[in-house]
Parts: sequence; structure tokens; C-alpha cells
Amino acid sequence: MRLPVGMRLLLAALVLTLFPATASATVEVAVSESRITGTVGQYLNISSTVTNTGSAPTGKLIAHLNVASLNDVYVDLEDWTAAPTQSLPPLGPGERAEVSWDIQAVNAGVFNVYAVVLPDGSASLSVSPPIHVEVAGRRTLSAGGALPIALLVPILLGAAVYAVRRRLRNTA
Repeated sequence: MRLPVGMRLLLAALVLTLFPATASATVEVAVSESRITGTVGQYLNISSTVTNTGSAPTGKLIAHLNVASLNDVYVDLEDWTAAPTQSLPPLGPGERAEVSWDIQAVNAGVFNVYAVVLPDGSASLSVSPPIHVEVAGRRTLSAGGALPIALLVPILLGAAVYAVRRRLRNTA
């Protein structure tokens, strides 16, 4: 059964009166880079921009950094950064906030680092695109192991040459 146009308009007005449309806040998270390389022990900066793309203000926001290994290397987030979670103030429509983390690469390997923003209330969370992070092992040379040999070998060779020459002079 089809309702007349007037009845449909009345029903629509009744629904809108009883259940008013609420403006929603939508949060998007963008990152400044898509790829970072470093070495073990190096500090890296992860920057992201949180933007309210909705038509209503957000509540308080919580930004959290995550590190995921792509090659089965153990990751303990607390080793990478002391403060993986940061609070952000509410954002009005179109407003944005910058958030950054200084992390220390503690494991060699390939990782994806991404930020998650958790809104206050029942809205869904927002995730940034991943930043591909490649961390090379650090190669260091220790002068403590090479220095004695570098000094001792020429001294011994010089002493041997001196002894041979002296012996040849004494026999001649």
C-alpha cells in the first residue's frame, strides 16, 4: 500500500522531530612521511596531523603510536618510546592538531609504524597510513681490539729486521 504524498511528508516531519539528525565529528589521521630509514640506536621522529573533517566538534582525543614488526622481530613499544599515548584537546569542525613522537630504533628489521586516534565517546577510531621503517644494524669498530695489533706488528717486524742486520754485520 502506497501512502499519499501529504502523508509521507507528515511521517517524515514526525520522524525528524522525534529523532533529530545529529551532526557527527569525523577524525582523519595523516602522517608526514611514508618511509623512514635508520640504524639501531638512532632517534626518529614520527609526525602526524589529526583533522576533524566532520561538521561537529570532537570530544577529547587520544593519539597512540604503534610499532608492528614485518619480519618477526620482537617489538616492545616501551623500548621504542617512553610516551606512546598523548592526549589531544577537542577539535572544532575543520580544525587540526599536530602530534609527534620521538622514537628510538632498538631493533634491526623492517617495521610499520602508525598512529591510532581514539575519540571520546562511541565514535569509531581512526588510523593513519603506515610509515614503513627500515632499521639497519649498527656496525662499530672497536679500536681496543685493533690498536694493539696495529702497533705491535710493525714493532716486532722492525725488531726482527734490526736483529737480522746486526747479525749480518757481526758475521761480516
